[in-house]
Amino acid sequence: MRVTLIQPPQGTRFGFTKILMVEPLGLECVSAALRLHEHETHLVDLRLDRPSALAVHLRRSRPAAVGISCAFTTDVYTTLRTAKLVKETLRDVPVFVGGHHASLIPGDFLFPGSPVDAVVIGEGEWPALDLADALERGDDPGTVPGVLTLWNRENGFQQRTLSANLDGLPLPDRELSRRYRRRYHHGFACPSACVETTRGCPFDCNFCSIWVFYQRRARRRSPERIVEDLERVRALGEDHVFFTDDIAFLQRDAYEVLGEQIRAAGLKLHYSCETRADLVVKYRDLFQMWKEIGMNTIFLGIEKVDDAGLDSVRKRTKGGAMTNVEAIEILRSCGITPMTSLITDPAWGEGDFDRLEEFVQLLKLPNPTFTVLTPLPGTELWETVKSQITTDDYNYFDVMHLLLPSKLPPERFYERFARLYTLADVRAQLGWHAAWTLVKMAVRRQGFVVRRVYGAVREMRDPKAYLKYPGSTPKPEFVPSGFGRVRWVDRSRSHLSERVALAVGGA
Repeated sequence: MRVTLIQPPQGTRFGFTKILMVEPLGLECVSAALRLHEHETHLVDLRLDRPSALAVHLRRSRPAAVGISCAFTTDVYTTLRTAKLVKETLRDVPVFVGGHHASLIPGDFLFPGSPVDAVVIGEGEWPALDLADALERGDDPGTVPGVLTLWNRENGFQQRTLSANLDGLPLPDRELSRRYRRRYHHGFACPSACVETTRGCPFDCNFCSIWVFYQRRARRRSPERIVEDLERVRALGEDHVFFTDDIAFLQRDAYEVLGEQIRAAGLKLHYSCETRADLVVKYRDLFQMWKEIGMNTIFLGIEKVDDAGLDSVRKRTKGGAMTNVEAIEILRSCGITPMTSLITDPAWGEGDFDRLEEFVQLLKLPNPTFTVLTPLPGTELWETVKSQITTDDYNYFDVMHLLLPSKLPPERFYERFARLYTLADVRAQLGWHAAWTLVKMAVRRQGFVVRRVYGAVREMRDPKAYLKYPGSTPKPEFVPSGFGRVRWVDRSRSHLSERVALAVGGA
């Protein structure tokens, strides 16, 4: 059966969406599973193609099913518009949606008159394969475990358990995205591939829904399987790899063995990842080895600069705020650039911003990133403050805009927030090496990446830019009233199946 997989347009035109353009790893994993039963798969990446390209593809290819990824809250509207375009082009083709946001809030896609027929809940590989097989046989999609429809939400939806063995999953089908790959990038790293070493997170920060999605479990792939995946990336001629783990370096022994096997395989690639400060401190002896095999950058989620701030988001950093400082120094001593992320709060006054600026300047952080505390659907924070949220327009849920009443006037809040991004210019302080990198990118015809990244940073330093509408498209007219409101139980600690049952019904 022929299946078209679609990465929808980015829902917001602002901020990090211009700095990052990552390969659609979730769709590549689904494609790999579908190909196990010889289903034919095609990708349309609407972040890089025009909507007209999708219509042309659908008329030429005439797929028997269409799958759309919705991982981010800001992509809900573009996902729905994409599904509507599919139905307008091929009226009878079944459309299913999957991904992180879709799994946690399926009611955003399943309502009377929706262009979406089904939502794949949780990890997508095996439900998508079973769904394709069922459609090929002519069976009802609602009979497939892990696939939610308007019919089975009240007639026996079957929750699917997480895969116990990640090595049992097929490696991503990167041939699916071959024609787009030279344009995928993480900042100036282009092209850049995404590789999983683990899935899930055992921590429970109140602003994050990753642990809800994965039921506070973390599973890892074997070093042998990861090396096999890295060798496939190298075979594509790519040398930048971002480990997509929610928390890298969770297990010391596993990453020591992985590092040794990468070295033995001669995989001289450039690596980056994201982890916690307390893990850097706990496993400090690992990072010199990882620097030697190619780890250049680590995104360090320090979030807050004092213990009270860490407690407010339930970060649970062992050792408190001083651990953040220690982790930064450990990475620097190894020659690894710490890319720190910090969360500002709508409740902040002038003094709070002053303290954050002082922290950044004192530690001379090279490329810090800043976000606004955002109650994303699926998080405990959402449950706690949802009655105070000032808009239900998902385009504002980009972690760069105020969603809660602010202590400072919004205009002043954005002035202070934008000023944070003037504390360190992207690449400006990195000398001749950075200049040579940009020259090489120009020679490789990758100037579009430079324009995107610098353009994004320029906007993020302009307080007036935050007052403009951030969405690439407004909320669709066919979405019913009350859209985006979700009822919850048990403070986000219920199983995903319970959350699905509530989320489908709305508020």
